[in-house]
Amino acid sequence: MKRVLRTILGSMGSAVLLAITLSACGTVPPAPVAAVHRNDASAGESSVVQSLHRQLRERDKRIEELESQLNVLKLIDQEVETRKKPSRPPATLTPIE
Repeated sequence: MKRVLRTILGSMGSAVLLAITLSACGTVPPAPVAAVHRNDASAGESSVVQSLHRQLRERDKRIEELESQLNVLKLIDQEVETRKKPSRPPATLTPIE
């Protein structure tokens, strides 16, 4: 009988310890290291975002430069085409006799 009583009390004691341990798990606040890690991650992300914004501004500036150069080249091409046109009358006119 004592043996059965010890087994029951041992099981109940283990159950109480397990219940206390599990209830304490829910009340422990998260480690502050995790919060610092999140700040580092957000700081890293913000630096990545800033870098991407800088790259976009540089790309847009380069596009504007290239468009300006393209417009200048188009003007030059038009001038060359107008200069290439012969100033003499076309051959379809009646020849002078």
